[in-house]
Amino acid sequence: MRLRHAQVAIIALLISALVMTIGLSLSKKTTIETTIDTNEEALRDAFNAAESGIDYYLKTGESEYIVPSMPAKANITSQNIGGGNQLDFGEYIVAGSSETYWLVNHNLDGSLGSSYYSGTSITVDVGSFSGALEVNYFYLSGGVYNVKRYGYNFSTDSTRMVNGFEVKTGTSVVVNIPERQPIMLAIRPIFMGGHFKISGSANFPSQGKEISSTGKVGEINSGEINKKVMVQERYRIPSFLLDALGAQGSILAQ
Repeated sequence: MRLRHAQVAIIALLISALVMTIGLSLSKKTTIETTIDTNEEALRDAFNAAESGIDYYLKTGESEYIVPSMPAKANITSQNIGGGNQLDFGEYIVAGSSETYWLVNHNLDGSLGSSYYSGTSITVDVGSFSGALEVNYFYLSGGVYNVKRYGYNFSTDSTRMVNGFEVKTGTSVVVNIPERQPIMLAIRPIFMGGHFKISGSANFPSQGKEISSTGKVGEINSGEINKKVMVQERYRIPSFLLDALGAQGSILAQ
C-alpha cells in the first residue's frame, strides 16, 4: 500500500513538473511575442513621425517636428541635389517615360535663372540597357527656345530598334553642348526601361532638394527607436508637358 502511495506521489510530482514547464514555456513565448509587437508598433510610430516631419518641413521650413500626444518626434535635414559633375537619381526609368536633367539654375520662386551649365559635352551612361534611347537637348538662342533631337539604338535586335536612330555599342553616349545657354537634357528609353546617369565636363546646377526625416520614439536611455525616410523634391517636368513643349511652334527642332 505504501509503495502504491509512493508511486502515485511520484506520478503526481512528474505531472506537476510537466505542467509547470509548459506554463513557463507559454509565458516565455508570450513575453517574446509581446516584445516583438511592441517593437513593430514603435517602428510604425517612428515611420509615421518621419513622414509627418517631411510634411511639416515642407509647410513651415522647421527642422524639428514634435508629434502631439505621444513621445515621438522627427529631425529633418535637407541638401541640394546636384552641384557636382555627376547626376544619378537612382531611379529606374520605365520605357516611354522621360528623365530630365536641368542645365540652368532655378530661382527661389521656381523660375529659371541665368547660371548655365558651362561644359561642352555630357556623357549619358546607360549601363546594361539594350533598347533605343531618345535624347532631347533644349537650349536658348537669341531669345528663342530650341531643341536638338538625337536617337540611339543600343541593340542589334530589329524588334528593339528605331528606324533612323544611330547604332551604338558600349554603355554610354556623348552629347555635345556647344550653345552657351543650355536649358535641359531629357532622355526617354524605348522598348525597355533602364537606370541612367550623366556626367559632365563641368558641374551641374541644383536639381532640387533631398529631404531626410528621422522619426524617433522613446527615450535614448530606455531604448530609442529610429526610422528614416528620404524623399527628393526635384524640379520636374511631367512627360506629357515635355512632349507638348517639344511640339510647340516657339521651339525650333534641329
